[in-house]
Amino acid sequence: MMKLFNRVYIPMVQWALGFYKPSEAPRKILDIGVGNGKSTVLLTEYFPHSEVWGIEISEIAIKEAKKLHTRAIFQLEDIQHSSFGDKTFDLITAFQTHFHWQDLKEAFLEVKRILSDKGIFLIACEYAKISYYLPKLKRTEDFSQFLNSVGLSLIQEERMQGWVFYKLITTEYK
Repeated sequence: MMKLFNRVYIPMVQWALGFYKPSEAPRKILDIGVGNGKSTVLLTEYFPHSEVWGIEISEIAIKEAKKLHTRAIFQLEDIQHSSFGDKTFDLITAFQTHFHWQDLKEAFLEVKRILSDKGIFLIACEYAKISYYLPKLKRTEDFSQFLNSVGLSLIQEERMQGWVFYKLITTEYK
C-alpha cells in the first residue's frame, strides 16, 4: 500500500516544493503527518543544512520512518498539541494530511504558534480529499476566511492534475 501511495504522493511533494524558493535555506523544518517518512527524507535532500523534524500520530508509521536511517528527527506527536516552543520552525509542511486533523482550527492555531515570524507553511494534497473531508473549505474564499480567523494568510495557490498547493504565512507578515 505504501509503495503505491509513495508513487503518487512523492511527485506531489516535489511539485509543491518547486513553489518554495527561499532567499536562504530554512533553519528548522517541520513535516506534519509523515506517514512512512518519505516526504521528510525528501526535505532533508532539498535542504541539506537544515534541521528537519517529522511528526506523526501513528506509532507504527513513526517506527517505519525511523527505519529510513536519515538525519531527520521523527517524533510521535499530534499537531494539535505539540511540544515545540513558540516560533520554532521557518518552514512547516503538511502533505496529504491536513484534512484528517481532528480539530482543524486547533491544529492551525498550533502551526501559527510554532511558525517563526517570517516562516512559511506549505500544504499540498489531492483536491478531491478537501472536497470530501472539508467541503466547507473547498472554495478558496472560504479557506482564506478560515485561515484569517486563526492568524494565517494564503499568499499562493496552485493546482495541477487534481492536486492543490497552498502557501501560507502569519497574518502579521502579510
